[in-house]
Amino acid sequence: MKARLVGSDRVAEGTAEFTLEVPAPFAFDAGQTCDLTIASPRYQDEKGSSRTFSIASSPADAPRVQVATRLTGSAFKRSLLEAPGGFEIEFDGPFGSFVLHRNAAKPAVFFAGGIGITPFRSIIKDATERQLPHRLTLFYSNRTPGSTAFLPDLEGWQRQNSNFRLIATIADPSSHEPWNHHVGLMDAEFIRPHVQDWAGAICYLAGPPAFVTAMRGALDKVGADPYNVRTEEFSGY
Repeated sequence: MKARLVGSDRVAEGTAEFTLEVPAPFAFDAGQTCDLTIASPRYQDEKGSSRTFSIASSPADAPRVQVATRLTGSAFKRSLLEAPGGFEIEFDGPFGSFVLHRNAAKPAVFFAGGIGITPFRSIIKDATERQLPHRLTLFYSNRTPGSTAFLPDLEGWQRQNSNFRLIATIADPSSHEPWNHHVGLMDAEFIRPHVQDWAGAICYLAGPPAFVTAMRGALDKVGADPYNVRTEEFSGY
């Protein structure tokens, strides 16, 4: 289907959010992905003219859909960033099963590394809007405060939703930007005290492959059930 680019916004250092309007009706589950293809991109490289994005908005926002990405300088992202409002993009989806489990008795624990926050933004926004009973904990790691995308949104949903806890941390404490959350690497000792029922929790990991691997190791150390770990790697973005 054809989607129309409504606009773009910088949501963190080196990170942009794009708003698209797709033909109605459009339905998806929070956490799913879509494929975007630019038919005649302004710039071209060996990576091609299509990309897969997690949808960062909630189903209630449809037929408007938001995606976000780190700006790596690739031809696709430069073409998208410089496209004017109203620009047509081929939109395919939704795809994937990286969605919130149905059994609300089991807590959900999310681990986001950098731009891996996008599916969790969708899930948390949707859970807050629909007042779902699931207990949600988000561990969110970035290098600096400025690179932490969607932080005001997440802080706002934590105030609105008593079932949602945000545990954000940065790895570089030398930044002079204001920061009211944690500082330090997200390892087993960091995450252990924040969740009581590690064995019963459903854990979701999203981010660069190295981050996902590190979090799998940390979850092994805290006693999480490996059969309750779901992953989505953001490679080559």
